[in-house]
Amino acid sequence: MYRCKIVPYIGPTKYGEWFGTESEVCSAMTGMIRKIGERYYCEMKTITCPECGADESAKVIAKL
Repeated sequence: MYRCKIVPYIGPTKYGEWFGTESEVCSAMTGMIRKIGERYYCEMKTITCPECGADESAKVIAKL
């Protein structure tokens, strides 16, 4: 799963919704206007089955 993470210069971190592909994240961000001082990241998280019990945290795979 993939999502956008936006870190403003001042204020709390904002997270987008989870998508199945990187291209879906790109499409969702197409209409966004970037603000000076904000950092944009694409995070990826591997989804495992509930029986596995492995809850991996999200990893940044790209930044802008």
